[in-house]
Amino acid sequence: MSQILHLDGHGWVCKPYLGMDWQRRKAHEPENGDPNGWIPATVPGSVQHDLWQARQIPNPYFERNSLLIEWVPQRTWVYRKCFTVDESARGQRARLTFEGIDYEAEIFLNGISLGHHRGMFTPAQFNVEDELRYGAENVLAVVIEPAPPEQPQIGRTSLVRTHKTRMNYWWDFCPRIVHLGIWDQVTLEFTGPVRIEDLWVRPQLDEALSHASVTVQTVLDATHATDISLEVIVRHEGQVVAVTQVKQYVTRGRTTIVSTLDLPEPELWWPNGMGDQPLYEAEAVVWDTTAMPGAASATRRVRFGIRQIKFVPNDTPDATARSYTLVVNGRKAFIKGWNWVPMNVLYGVEQPGKLAHLLTLAQRAHVNLLRVWGGGLIERESFYDLCDRLGLLVWQEFIQSSSGIDNRPPEDEAYIATIVGEAEVIIPRRRNHPSLALWCGGNELMDDAYRPLDERHPVLGALHEVVARLDPDRHWLPTSASGPEFSNGWETTRRNPQGMHDVHGPWEHQGLVGQFALYNAGQSLLHSEFGVEGITNQRTLDRVIAPEHQWPISLDNPVWMHLGAWWVKATTWEAAFGPLHDVKTTVRVAQFMQADGLRYAVEADRRRKWHNSGTLPWQFNEPYPMAACTSAVNYFGHPKPAYYAVARAYEALHVSARFDRQIWPEAQQFTADLWVSNSCLHKHLGRLTWRVVDLTGKIIAIDTVPLSAAANAATQVGTAVADLSALSDPLFFLDLGLVGEHGAELSRNRYVFSKTETLAPLLTIPPTSVDIASDRNDEVWTVRLRNTGPTIAFGLWLEEDQPSTTSGYALFSDNALWLLPGEVATIQVKWQNVASSERRLTLSGWNINTRSVPGKMVTVQDLGDGVE
Repeated sequence: MSQILHLDGHGWVCKPYLGMDWQRRKAHEPENGDPNGWIPATVPGSVQHDLWQARQIPNPYFERNSLLIEWVPQRTWVYRKCFTVDESARGQRARLTFEGIDYEAEIFLNGISLGHHRGMFTPAQFNVEDELRYGAENVLAVVIEPAPPEQPQIGRTSLVRTHKTRMNYWWDFCPRIVHLGIWDQVTLEFTGPVRIEDLWVRPQLDEALSHASVTVQTVLDATHATDISLEVIVRHEGQVVAVTQVKQYVTRGRTTIVSTLDLPEPELWWPNGMGDQPLYEAEAVVWDTTAMPGAASATRRVRFGIRQIKFVPNDTPDATARSYTLVVNGRKAFIKGWNWVPMNVLYGVEQPGKLAHLLTLAQRAHVNLLRVWGGGLIERESFYDLCDRLGLLVWQEFIQSSSGIDNRPPEDEAYIATIVGEAEVIIPRRRNHPSLALWCGGNELMDDAYRPLDERHPVLGALHEVVARLDPDRHWLPTSASGPEFSNGWETTRRNPQGMHDVHGPWEHQGLVGQFALYNAGQSLLHSEFGVEGITNQRTLDRVIAPEHQWPISLDNPVWMHLGAWWVKATTWEAAFGPLHDVKTTVRVAQFMQADGLRYAVEADRRRKWHNSGTLPWQFNEPYPMAACTSAVNYFGHPKPAYYAVARAYEALHVSARFDRQIWPEAQQFTADLWVSNSCLHKHLGRLTWRVVDLTGKIIAIDTVPLSAAANAATQVGTAVADLSALSDPLFFLDLGLVGEHGAELSRNRYVFSKTETLAPLLTIPPTSVDIASDRNDEVWTVRLRNTGPTIAFGLWLEEDQPSTTSGYALFSDNALWLLPGEVATIQVKWQNVASSERRLTLSGWNINTRSVPGKMVTVQDLGDGVE
């Protein structure tokens, strides 16, 4: 029976060397000839993180400290670990596996070179039964070469020579911190003479979805020709639901055995929001009936789900378009996506709590698909396991990306062989996951005219062949955007609207008129990447930038240049709000524009369902605590207002408005078309009430219309019209409320407008009063907010107030709220791994002062100017 010795964790040490000095000093040998200067190391891990923990480098996540550690990947690093193997393991096959070494290394066991490995996404594996010392100490040494030179964001894709994470060579959302290290787990597996190399489970549903035929392909590796017995067992919730057994003679080397099991009435796996995520387990056990008749030689288990995923054509007259509409178990599903990047620039550092938190945030935001971007990672197994459990489909790209100057991958045979060889290893290691929906060749791979490449490019054609051969049940796209046009911009919209199939962009707010005009004119079939810039939360700024360096927010400020060069859009923010004079106001303005702009873009795409079949904002998370970028959740796992805005826009039944602009300086009449986007399988009946109100809640116009929202469709249900001549205040709001047949509120939405040329009046809203109460029950608090003042309470923001050393999180059911006078909001707060003594919340807003959230009803009366 297989036994695994985990060599992860602590007990490792590491040390840098120049050139081959490690060899001269015998740093890889059991009797280390260079005993001084080693530091503790953790595996999986990152060289830079080990150095930081040993206080050999400054905090790499503060201000411009990353510039001080650019020397690290220029060194050779030797990692060492001592371990023992019990005498009882003698005589078994022993395989040492490094799941991920970044990037190139030679591995030694007890001073003997096991071999050389290159590539961070493929395992380094060695048979070591002859090199092990049984009942004695073993010394494992890994000599990691300096990081290969590679292209940063602005460079030439044609010069890329590796299948390595590109992001940390410098990208707009990540400073240059080139990663090195043993970044995934290390194991030593003991088996009998017949080993299980691969277990591939392929469930196939019949047309009625009532019966599954499960094909299990088991690859065996035998040290000698022998008779074997192979048993395949399928379990669900611990109960055996199917078993098959085969006896066969196998030759030395590899043998593939295919078994088929029938599962009547299987429990289907569904994406988030469509149903549950039941998981099955397949176990293969092999006996060498000649050499080991009484004991199993090896065993392997994998989890899988039973579902049918297809992509079908969109509602478009263009017959040349690829299929972008997702169909799961016979049901069409609009893609409510987000773009995922590595959660840490030092991605070798394991952060299971943070990973679970981020993916839970995605699930709670109604997301059903994450695009794993092609400049980041083929993620670790734990990522796909969690996506399986949470119902988050995965769009996985190979690590190829645009580079600004040219965006075409190399075409030489050596490069193609590298990428194909990696794919042939990567695909079998991920294809059992029900969450995996499609493979993609890379990010923004284009010709010199910025036309997306397709399978006619040699490397993309080769990748397509590998996917079709090794994972034929998965969808394939050559690149994203997959074209034929790349840009979701005005020029493309006017020149070739029918060519806007899968498009990218823009990534900046287009202004108080342009943002709405552009997305109203959208023609995409799939909008797989777009965004709006924003500044991070104030608490994060306080953590990564010294107070004296936070202002001015300008590219003249070297810290802001380093931590947000692409995304400090002071001109855009001031065009919308007028001159900005302090950090907190600028943060609020930038975050409002990001949230409001993303909300409208997502709603506009949903209103075009099924001509458009999905929307994926850029980007969900970030790998580094940037001062400004396009992420909705910052490095420390704290959402920005944009996260909540998109989460509301993704709700199953959502009411939205389509309008031309956010400023109405000369207009006497306001108009907006009213829409309901319905992801449910049934029609919704009821009524829609719309109101145009001023900041005191005074009604300028109001009407109620019958609601009939078609199942799984977008429906226009009315038009709001208001006379603005009687409006005395420059600000007004469109408030939308859906009520069902039995009086229950189904959806609510709200927009702000100005009768001036800007939204500057939002900065001078008169102060108001808010009542706060909280009920605390174990891990969940219920916070009740009530606006008791005379004007709208704008941008109410609940936030954790724990020490920066706290490793847990608070999950808010909603946030970034606008409450009219008299309105009440109830928010559930779920604490995760936060000690009771550290659970503290604050409430802030644009026109209230920051206050702590109490444990009983307290009235907060703000009489100041509303500035925190």
